Amino acid sequence: MSANNTDKEAVIWTRLGGTPRRMGRLYVTDKECRFTYDDHYVELNLPGLGLVYAPEYYGKTTISRPRSEKFDLLPPLQSLVPPQQQDNFQRNLALKYLATKDKKGLSGFDADWEILKISGHGGIGHIDLFENDEIAEGWYHNPPAHTLSEVSDELSFSLKEFMTWFEDDIEILIQTVGPTPSVGGAIPKLLLSIPASGWDGRIGLPTRQKTPGITDVVLKFEQKNRYPGIIELETLALDMHRQAGFEVPRYWACNFKGMPALAVERFDRDQNNNPLYTESLYSILASGAPLNNNFDYQYDLIAEAIDKSAVKIVSDPEMSKEHLFKRLILALLTGNGDLHLENLSIYDKHDVDTRRSFTPVYDPTPMRAYSQHDLLSVMPFGNYGELVDKQEAPVKLVEAIKRFANRSGISDNCRQELVQELLAGSQDYSERVAELKTVPDENKTRLIKRVAEVRKKLA
Repeated sequence: MSANNTDKEAVIWTRLGGTPRRMGRLYVTDKECRFTYDDHYVELNLPGLGLVYAPEYYGKTTISRPRSEKFDLLPPLQSLVPPQQQDNFQRNLALKYLATKDKKGLSGFDADWEILKISGHGGIGHIDLFENDEIAEGWYHNPPAHTLSEVSDELSFSLKEFMTWFEDDIEILIQTVGPTPSVGGAIPKLLLSIPASGWDGRIGLPTRQKTPGITDVVLKFEQKNRYPGIIELETLALDMHRQAGFEVPRYWACNFKGMPALAVERFDRDQNNNPLYTESLYSILASGAPLNNNFDYQYDLIAEAIDKSAVKIVSDPEMSKEHLFKRLILALLTGNGDLHLENLSIYDKHDVDTRRSFTPVYDPTPMRAYSQHDLLSVMPFGNYGELVDKQEAPVKLVEAIKRFANRSGISDNCRQELVQELLAGSQDYSERVAELKTVPDENKTRLIKRVAEVRKKLA
């Protein structure tokens, strides 16, 4: 929390439905965050800030939440802020940009607020934050003509050097790709656009309106010094999820200025480049319960919330709980111990009967390949490893999976079928890991060993 006691004010807009409109006003005091919907927005029957803070529940009543160490803002708005970590690419990019505007030495929430004013719009999801209405209207109604530029050696900056956190060329980077909005996480990512036909080496700024022939993407870069081979690993994980029948966005492994990169099509935009309501489970659950971080929960409790929450999280609870169960099992089978609440999101597709559901799979990277992330599961499930019911031994993996399935309303027969399907569908996974070219042998060996341990127990 900031030591600056000056009240802060902003406006929240959205392009939901294709038309820019103001959603309401935001005020942040030294003690609380307050938001009030505009009268006209309440009458539109559109999604609001998030599921818990929907207009249908609050109407014209001001939403108020005390500021805390983890949340200076309402959770859907806090998600627009890059984490306060020294090595966060998005945060460093924004702070360097602010420094060019003579806003230097910012820290804490004062830095968050200035970052929000320049990059709190056009990001993942449907919420756009602006300093005032004049800036919002200018941003929406005067978008630059969309152009695609070749990523070539003629670019006058060394992105490779920049990615190792030597950011001397940040101003030139900004001039090249613009002060583009970004998404959270320590892995360098930028929001860009490419031809709708797929990656061909040309990039442009994210769209702000219907732009025929153009699709928006998240472009992820590899930090070879920290996560060597991570682009190959994530690409393989996406392949495995698609092979297992999950909905997966289009993606293209590519090379950007000599760096391995992955362009992933954004699922939070429709065919007309308009935003869809999208919110992470972390934002949804933290809006109703005091959570300390994005893994401060249990998979069992997610299933319970899907069934019992006063807020309708999904349109089809049974299908969604089965989806969650399968996501966890395949995460275990691919060595992704990092399936936390930020990597599970809900969106509203508008154009189908089961409108509100889990989004397509994203960030399924097998992080167990890296020793600093070698964890079976970042969140507990089925009392795994615990002493329960006066048992003398802790709950083992298979029993924990049975418990989680039971709490998800999945029958024993169905559970066995789902596990066997995922075992069969991933049986060549270790062989494919072994064939990866850019992942060091040490990391491949670790991942293959961890996966083999899980497969042996589940088989």
